Amino acid sequence: MLGAMHLAGDAFDALEKNTKKLGETFEANEVDRQTLRIAALLHDVGHAPFSHSLENLLSDKHEIYGNVLIDNYFASILDDANIDRKLVKNLIVGDPYPEKSYLSRIINGQLDVDRLDYLLRDSHYTGVWYGEFDLDRIIEQLCVVDKKFVVMQGGYESVEQMIVARHHMYQGVYFHKTKRSFELMLWQCAEILKEKGLLSYPSTEELKEKEGQERYAMYDDNWFLNRLYDERNPQDVKIIAKMIRERKPYIETYSPLTNRKKTERIKSQPDESVEGLEPIQTHLLKKLADLGIEKYEFLTDDLSRAPYNLMPNYSISDEAEPEGNTIQIFYKNNHLIEPIEKRSRLVYQLGGNRPFMIRGFVIPAKYGIVRKFLIENYDYHLPERSD
Repeated sequence: MLGAMHLAGDAFDALEKNTKKLGETFEANEVDRQTLRIAALLHDVGHAPFSHSLENLLSDKHEIYGNVLIDNYFASILDDANIDRKLVKNLIVGDPYPEKSYLSRIINGQLDVDRLDYLLRDSHYTGVWYGEFDLDRIIEQLCVVDKKFVVMQGGYESVEQMIVARHHMYQGVYFHKTKRSFELMLWQCAEILKEKGLLSYPSTEELKEKEGQERYAMYDDNWFLNRLYDERNPQDVKIIAKMIRERKPYIETYSPLTNRKKTERIKSQPDESVEGLEPIQTHLLKKLADLGIEKYEFLTDDLSRAPYNLMPNYSISDEAEPEGNTIQIFYKNNHLIEPIEKRSRLVYQLGGNRPFMIRGFVIPAKYGIVRKFLIENYDYHLPERSD
């Protein structure tokens, strides 16, 4: 969040400098700059432990949790600094900045500072180079033209690079099978504990009171891990918790990767490796009890739990696109503003071929049972495992 706050200030400064250099009107001031920085700093303060992995602990969206904290826990601090709390809250939930909607794109949009920050940070700490892009170039090319948030043409390649980097980070990191397996295991434990009335988390109403705020501050990652490893937990939670402690994930079974099929046809589009997976999953879920597999022993994965849109919401249309759904490129010579996908074949193709996920994970002890079921019913072959 500190990185996002810093970038919000840099983005504002670039907008002001470049807009005035072009002779355009820049109506924002230092108060707006500080408001943006505070919104960037506090935009994720409402997250549960382990961020999006345990969103199921919350009784509302994490943005709403954050806004309740802003109106209560942070209220006196922001008021003393003459920061408009309503503006900060609006920015966090994606509402337009009054009279200066272009400023909203710094906090919410395809080039918002949170996204620019987490992609590079995650790429660095996971050790994968394909999440890298030229951040400095993007920032220095930001501008406001005709009251629209745009990137000047000199930043086109860097923006395209960022979009491709984001695509690969989701493919290779955020939805990597091992990472997703552990996330689903945490999610499942939280669901079981909640269903049995063994896990409580402050509601937004409770956050309005000092006691609720104090509880919320204590409920961090360590709190959940201690709750997860409690010896009084139900047996199913104990089993999953032991696997998490020993770094043993559930095993991936069917997925678009294992469903690759040999074909002699030459196709202009990627093959549909998810074809047929939905009926397989439906059939298997109905048969779990007959196969001796408990509900907690088999977990399904899809994109419904994705923390962000997997790909930008780009589409080619004759109708005007909402400004926040596209990255607008500005060409100074002919004063043209157009979405990047009008020029970039890469972005156009990525936007038109969004990844789709149907995937199942099973506890290692029951992998052989699922493997046999898939072979006998669908001639779907998975490798044998000794663990």
